[in-house]
Amino acid sequence: MNLPTYLKTDTEGGFCMEYKTHRSPRRRGNKESSSFATAIIVLISIVLIALIIVFSPLGAMIQDSVIRPVFSCFGRNPDDEKIVSALQSHDEAVPSQTPEPTEPPTEKSIITINAMPFYILQMGVYTDQNEAIKYGEEIELFGAGGNVYHDGSVYRVFAAAYLDEKSVLTVQTQVRKDGFEATPYVTDRTGIRITLNGDSDAIRIVSESIPLISSVPSSLCEMSLTFDKQETTDAVVINELEKLSETCDEKIEELQRIQSQSVKPIVGLLEKYQSSISTFLHEHGTMNMRIQSNELKHLQLSIIIDYILFFQQE
Repeated sequence: MNLPTYLKTDTEGGFCMEYKTHRSPRRRGNKESSSFATAIIVLISIVLIALIIVFSPLGAMIQDSVIRPVFSCFGRNPDDEKIVSALQSHDEAVPSQTPEPTEPPTEKSIITINAMPFYILQMGVYTDQNEAIKYGEEIELFGAGGNVYHDGSVYRVFAAAYLDEKSVLTVQTQVRKDGFEATPYVTDRTGIRITLNGDSDAIRIVSESIPLISSVPSSLCEMSLTFDKQETTDAVVINELEKLSETCDEKIEELQRIQSQSVKPIVGLLEKYQSSISTFLHEHGTMNMRIQSNELKHLQLSIIIDYILFFQQE
């Protein structure tokens, strides 16, 4: 007889039954599938809860107070902490300071200003100022400058100035033939020294300005002489005077940037030059008339008198 496969005969001839069914495996499969689904649901729930916590104020607080300190402890090197602590202590002990701008080195220089001689035709010497002024106005009618120079206790009346002795003696001879008393007057040739404390640029500016002290009055001497000889025109004279005025302005501006008491006398002299020339240009530069010889001589002598007084300063 054919027995079912699940019935077997034991060694003693009896039968034993092995319990094998198809339901038991199916039930285990359903149980494992259910556990897996439950695990997925739990995991998803945990993830959702974590996301909600992370993006909520409570999550931010947990990150700052719990999570970050924990991870930072694992990644921190003790030696790094010592270095950072040492650097912080050094910064606190030595406060940062902004470096102060360095100033150019100061130099002390003694600059000598030599005086050049001017040969002036002197028409008279008076002890009374009013008499000197009156006589100066009279000789202006003859083409003279008529400037009055207060020299100590006397007042000298000047007619014109020249760059050499020969020229003044020649004019003196001609004037005396016309019945006027005239004598040469030579300006003092004593120079002066100034002590300048400044950088190399300041010394350069002063050194470049010094020649202008003598060149302005000497240029006017030549200008006046050539104008008297009719070797130049009033237009040329005006053009040359405008250039002298501009040059004085430029040097005055440069010297004023130097913070030194030593340059003030030079600035003052150049300002007088510029003022006299500007006044002359204002009165004659725009007029449609020929410049009179005595007016140009008057400008020339005004500047030379300022030049004389500059070298008489203590």
